[in-house]
Amino acid sequence: AGANPPAHCRPARPRNSTVTRALHRSGGLTLIEVMVALAVVATAFTALLSLHVRNLETVARENAFSRSLLLAETLAAEAQLEGYPDLGTTRGDFSSKMPGNAEGFTWTREVREWMLPGTREITIQVVPPRGEESASELTLFVSRNLR
Repeated sequence: AGANPPAHCRPARPRNSTVTRALHRSGGLTLIEVMVALAVVATAFTALLSLHVRNLETVARENAFSRSLLLAETLAAEAQLEGYPDLGTTRGDFSSKMPGNAEGFTWTREVREWMLPGTREITIQVVPPRGEESASELTLFVSRNLR
């Protein structure tokens, strides 16, 4: 009854790794281990913060583009209602048309002859305060013959 079981039947002893020995020896992590862990966490948080900032910039740019597109559509509707336009380029802002709702947005309207007689091409560009990267541009055609 006092015989030892063969080696393959005995439970395996846990192997001592460096981390396991360090934990058993000192009862915790070393300062270097804590500093490495903090560096990894700080790097991850920095990457996440950078991603969040880029996301906010994208949302602001898309919001400015959407507003400039709506303002361009408003100017296009006005151009259709006024009838056959004069040739030339006009510029302005929305301070008189929509005070307080479109501050900083500017517009340019260019009217040119088109290849069909009696038809003019109207190009409207609206630039938000953020600059040209979020600008919108619409082109429409007005014919004298249809009025």
